[in-house]
Amino acid sequence: MNDIDLRRPVHHSSTASRVFGSDAVVISPAENMVRMLNPVGSRIWQLANGTNSLEDIAVILTQEFEVELPHARQSVAGFVEDLVERDLLEWSES
Repeated sequence: MNDIDLRRPVHHSSTASRVFGSDAVVISPAENMVRMLNPVGSRIWQLANGTNSLEDIAVILTQEFEVELPHARQSVAGFVEDLVERDLLEWSES
């Protein structure tokens, strides 16, 4: 399998969020839950804008945090997939 993932996540239209410093708060009306993301999760959230691919996000994380690219790819993919399953993120169509 190719390690490069070019899918582009974007915030789900039903979510609301706010970033405070290095932490993001994400509100999911569907689940009636508020989630506080850690600094890495918050950075992924900020980068999930429909423009950046999972690969782009992983590369940026290697530049901003002490993480190797293979681990960043795995972590980003797992985290984003979890948020997609929870309807907090979705895949950009464009």
